[in-house]
Amino acid sequence: MIVILWKRYVALLLIGILLGATTILFLYGREKEELILVNKSLELQNRQLHEELQSMKENQRVSRRNQDLVIKEVRASVLVGEQKLHPTIEVQVVDHLEKDLASLKGKKVEQVAYVHQVLHEMLRRREYVLSDGTMVEVRIKTVVISQTLHVFVTAEVKKEDVLKKVARNFLFIESYIPT
Repeated sequence: MIVILWKRYVALLLIGILLGATTILFLYGREKEELILVNKSLELQNRQLHEELQSMKENQRVSRRNQDLVIKEVRASVLVGEQKLHPTIEVQVVDHLEKDLASLKGKKVEQVAYVHQVLHEMLRRREYVLSDGTMVEVRIKTVVISQTLHVFVTAEVKKEDVLKKVARNFLFIESYIPT
C-alpha cells in the first residue's frame, strides 16, 4: 500500500506540474500577444510620426525658401532737379534705367544690399542717349532695396551735341579702312 500511495503522490505531483505549466504558458502567451499588439501599434505610431516629421521638414524648407526675399520688380523715379525735364525725357530715362537694372530681378535682397556700392558706382554719372539725340546725365540720389528695388535719380539734359561727342571719342581710334 505504501507503494501505491507513493505512486499516487507522484502522479498527483506530475498532474499539478502539468496543470501549473499549462496555466503559466497560457497566461504568458496571452501577455506576449498583448505585448506584440502594443509593439505593432507603437511601430505604426512611429511610422506616422516619422512621416509627419518629414513633411514638417519639407514645409520648413519651403518656408525658408519663401523667407529668402528676392527682388521681384525694379522701379525708377526721376526727381525734380535744377531743371524741369520734359515728361517724354523722364519716361525714356526711366525706361533706360529699368532695362539696365532688370538683371537684378530674381536676386536675393541680401545679395543686392551687400553690393549696394556697385549700384551707386554704376549710376553715379550715367549718360543716356535718347531717341531724339539728346544726351541726359543721370545721377543717383537714393536706392530702396526690398522686394521692389526703387531707384531715385536726378537727370540733367546735356547741352553738348551727341554727335560731336561721339566724333570726339572716335578721333583717337585708328581707322580700320586703309587710306
